[in-house]
Amino acid sequence: MSLFIDDNLEQHSDGSVTCRHCSHLVGDAAAPMNAARVTETAPRTAGPSVREDAALFADRPIVFRRTFCPECLTLLQAEIVPGDEVSSRHRSLIVGA
Repeated sequence: MSLFIDDNLEQHSDGSVTCRHCSHLVGDAAAPMNAARVTETAPRTAGPSVREDAALFADRPIVFRRTFCPECLTLLQAEIVPGDEVSSRHRSLIVGA
């Protein structure tokens, strides 16, 4: 039995998490995207709606962080966050008793 986490990720009965597009292993139930590829660029690269320099609004460096499947490069997650922080979006698929 498997569980669709979202349009791009699937968890299998053994706890492994794979890309739904290419079946590449990207993590496990405790850390669904720990094997994913991560890039960080300037927030302006997010698109035309992000125009101002982030330094005008924050005291820390801000980055546009994208997480991809390491095999087929499907975008799994995108966020604009302080560069010195780990991802603010966490997924935990372990069900407690």
